[in-house]
Amino acid sequence: MGNESPLLTERIAAGRQLPPSALALAALGIVFGDIGTSPLYAFRQCFTSVLHIEPTHENVLGIVSLILWSLILIVFVRYIGMVMKVSHDGEGGILALLAFVLPRVQRGVPPRGTWLTFLIILGAGMLFGDGIITPAVSVLSSVEGLEVATSAAKPFILPAAVGVLAALFLVQRRGTQKIGNVFGPIMLIWFVTIGALGVGGIVQHPSVLHAIEPWYIVSFFARHGIAAIAVFGAIVLCVSGVEALYADMSHFGRGPIAKAWTFVVFPALALNYIGQGALVLTDPSAIRNPFYNLVPSAMLFVVVGIATLATIIASQALISGVFTLTKQAIALGFIPRMRVVYTSMMHRGQVYVPAINWLLAVACISLVIAFRSSERLANAYGLAVAVTMVVTSIAYYVVVKDTMQWSPWVAALSTAPFLAIEILFVIGGLPKIPEGGWFPIAVSLVVFAIAYTWRFGRRRIALSHVEQSQPVEEFLAEVGDRLGRPYEGTAVFLTADHQGVPFVLRHHWARMHSVDERIILLTVVPTNDPYLNDERRVVVERLSPGLIRVTARFGFMEKPDIRYIVKACEVSGLRLDDPDTTYYMADPQIVAQRPGILHATRRAFYVFLKQNSRPIGASLGIPADSQAKLGLEVPM
Repeated sequence: MGNESPLLTERIAAGRQLPPSALALAALGIVFGDIGTSPLYAFRQCFTSVLHIEPTHENVLGIVSLILWSLILIVFVRYIGMVMKVSHDGEGGILALLAFVLPRVQRGVPPRGTWLTFLIILGAGMLFGDGIITPAVSVLSSVEGLEVATSAAKPFILPAAVGVLAALFLVQRRGTQKIGNVFGPIMLIWFVTIGALGVGGIVQHPSVLHAIEPWYIVSFFARHGIAAIAVFGAIVLCVSGVEALYADMSHFGRGPIAKAWTFVVFPALALNYIGQGALVLTDPSAIRNPFYNLVPSAMLFVVVGIATLATIIASQALISGVFTLTKQAIALGFIPRMRVVYTSMMHRGQVYVPAINWLLAVACISLVIAFRSSERLANAYGLAVAVTMVVTSIAYYVVVKDTMQWSPWVAALSTAPFLAIEILFVIGGLPKIPEGGWFPIAVSLVVFAIAYTWRFGRRRIALSHVEQSQPVEEFLAEVGDRLGRPYEGTAVFLTADHQGVPFVLRHHWARMHSVDERIILLTVVPTNDPYLNDERRVVVERLSPGLIRVTARFGFMEKPDIRYIVKACEVSGLRLDDPDTTYYMADPQIVAQRPGILHATRRAFYVFLKQNSRPIGASLGIPADSQAKLGLEVPM
């Protein structure tokens, strides 16, 4: 054990998995919170949104039937049955799909973006927006139950929601493993509670069980015509957690998530939605808050307490998903580097991103204060989920057709029916844009602008590095035999290009006019795989007695760390941990190349992102007193 690399030690720890039942219980607390708390507001929203549907017998059964079949087709069949089977070494999420089709980086130069690349970035941006809205609407909807119990609680609803959100974001640094251990049992209590409440409602009006028949959906559209499509903007709230479920798949695996859904989550949701429908059939005025009107008055405060805890957990599903997406986007080169904390040795996909955590905290609390009610916030909700689902389906089609070599007809038949439903969700959400639906769109456009600008700037810098690099043979001929003499230290030159000699080394040679050190060209290569085996990680190539190339590869869910590279080099007989080792890297300085306001704006935005990006040396964990930077002008 003493000779194992730190990364291998992590792999051994990651292999010590919890029993499937324990993982399924923990999954309840992390990935099902969002979709599990949708009964608080989704059923009500179907009647009070754009169409203002009357709670008649036929309409109630039609809405309940739409909800049940959406849960079955979108969650059961589409995501758990199909999409979650397309994982990248266990990693899920929309950016994991992008990694399947993203061209490989050549000589450190990011490939040009394609239509699919930036479509997926737009979808991921929508999920970021969803990660802001979900905690706000979930927590606020649960706390509003106090107003059902007593009108005296109304002045305290907003402060209570803000306090709950602040506490939620404060505990994120503890990691999803510890949070899941606490949240799992609470969510189990929640699902048992809402299932029992649903049974209580069904007993009052058993005929509501006929809603399982899809005929009531046909009848609903026959009565309302094409205008009924607007109800899909509210129906999507019932399946709002599926993208977070997919993004969080690496935390627990598909198997435990599927078991939790099949045996706990779906039965509880189905019973509660049917129970709400039964209550409204018995008392149409209950549509004002059908969830809390299901609760016996003696139990109201208890259920409000459980609901508040459950909505805190619901927020966790999206927050964890946003952390995962951020890590993937950094590694794939779409957003600037920032600090990422790995919070679990048991589950390698669990991460915490401090900067994103506090950004989400400020945005969520601001939304609660601005919108002031869950009904108004729900108008901003749903469209983001629907757009992300559409993008996921398009990416899924491309991946199974091009990467997995499915027949185009089979790929199309496995995508088209679900894509049609998801497009209806989007169309139904369009009327929400003026009422708050603009918010996730704005967030997505900001994420897209960051991704496009960062990708463009990185590509331009990488091309400049390649243009100014020198073939190894030419460099060795230029330095002659001076490179092979006994050296006094080690100079490590970081370069993204693993073929030539970088500008940084040429600049160092031109300035110093001597080479009295062993020279190592270190290239850290990001890959489109989430994880790599240790034997594939580091390759040491001796180009001459004093010139060595080291190529280190990391997956997009791994943490590049100089310690792993040093340890692997030591196994190959190359020591990099001497006190006199110096790490040289380029410090690109952007200079104007093309005139015009658009080019100037893009340059300024890239410089801003670069200044706020975590330096490569800090990201790799290189000590500050071992770093040396050399300037490089990059026209842009």
